[in-house]
Amino acid sequence: MTNVTYPIYTQDTYIRHFTPGKWWNSIYTWDLGFIAEGLIEINPSLAAQCLNAYTTAPGSWSPFVFHGSPVPTQQYGFFDLWNKTQSKPLLHYFYPRLKQYYQFLAGHAKGSTTTKFKSGILSTWDYFYNSGGWDDYPAQVAVHRGHLDNKVAPAITTAQMIRVAKMLRMAALQLGKNKDAQRYKSDIITWGNALQKYSWNKKSGYFSYVEHSADGQSNEQPTKPFLYQDSIDYNKGLDGAYPLLAGICTPDQQKTLLNKIFSPKHMWTKVGISVVDQSAPYYQTGGYWNGKVWMPHQWFMWKTMLDLGRGDLAYKIAKTALDVYQQEVQASYDCLEYFSPTTGRGGGWHQFSGLSSPVLNWFNAYYKIGTVTNGFEIWIRQQNFNSACDTYNALLSFDDATAPHGRTMLICMTPNHRYKASFNGQTLSIHSPYSGLLAITLPATNQKGRLIVQPVD
Repeated sequence: MTNVTYPIYTQDTYIRHFTPGKWWNSIYTWDLGFIAEGLIEINPSLAAQCLNAYTTAPGSWSPFVFHGSPVPTQQYGFFDLWNKTQSKPLLHYFYPRLKQYYQFLAGHAKGSTTTKFKSGILSTWDYFYNSGGWDDYPAQVAVHRGHLDNKVAPAITTAQMIRVAKMLRMAALQLGKNKDAQRYKSDIITWGNALQKYSWNKKSGYFSYVEHSADGQSNEQPTKPFLYQDSIDYNKGLDGAYPLLAGICTPDQQKTLLNKIFSPKHMWTKVGISVVDQSAPYYQTGGYWNGKVWMPHQWFMWKTMLDLGRGDLAYKIAKTALDVYQQEVQASYDCLEYFSPTTGRGGGWHQFSGLSSPVLNWFNAYYKIGTVTNGFEIWIRQQNFNSACDTYNALLSFDDATAPHGRTMLICMTPNHRYKASFNGQTLSIHSPYSGLLAITLPATNQKGRLIVQPVD
């Protein structure tokens, strides 16, 4: 997190800039959202500065500062910054900037082409070749190699924007901006229906890349899944699982995708989640992203497991990642980009802070007393620990654009106590893998309420 370059000139001013590595004297949008996530754990003020460098004031000539993969990580960064601080001044400042950022990627801003397909599936190919940061993701490579940018769209962009709309909707409701909240809900419904209608591939058990007619607009030819050698779903990998993050899957789809992610026959490896399904014919062990395990998309899946009430699977992701990272640091003293399922070792740039910063989130979530962690569906309106960190009190609201279901929160309390928890007076079960760590699954409700955790002895 000490990779800082100065000066970087952007938006008519000079900024101090956190960068993935000092080798790169440039801005990187999605990397810096993850750096902000890491900074939230050690210095929230610097995290806010990092987010500010990539968001722009309403009416600016650019809707946000963009370079590289258009994964909207600043949106997630602010969501977690809010849940850490509950700072209303920061909310009032950042909300219009984040809304502008959203409107461009949602296709609502003048000049945006992300909604060029009548299917409703979003695409950012007009702005960058890379939809998820994964340079050699097989389906993505095939799209560009075949010059199919105007025919084929991935699943991740639409899934990410559904989740962003849900987060911004909670922010809008906090601010009393009900018209904004309604617009977000309309987008959520439209995009969720599009993924279900055109992208879900029951045969493969993944959401597919969607291939459109020749001009992308005609209704004469139905959309179809983008296939490898005209027979196999080209999206067997994390892109095909991303609608889990959006919270739009049916119970059967959720069960199927969880099996894909955590089965050693598919994406689970000894070092974590492979970007590409190991059973796919286009899986390679020698790729950059293809055949490798990276921290950032595991972070998204980890938070998703908390949203799904699967604290056990969240722990599996985080514990595996921390162990793998620790082993590499002990062996090489490097902070590397990715890890090989074949060798267990890291690779890539040796001082890489950007997409490796989730290790800070995982460590604090499970080991730092006074840390509270949730997914993307819990909005913390108020919270406080007592001075001994053995009592916690919070007012919570929820993503009510998603059907009510159990959600897991992680709370690190002072160890050597037994604890009890309640939500609106209802006693909750607590899973404690070790003394001090509480994994609390909240009731299946979208009604706001008060969570109280206190010692029994």
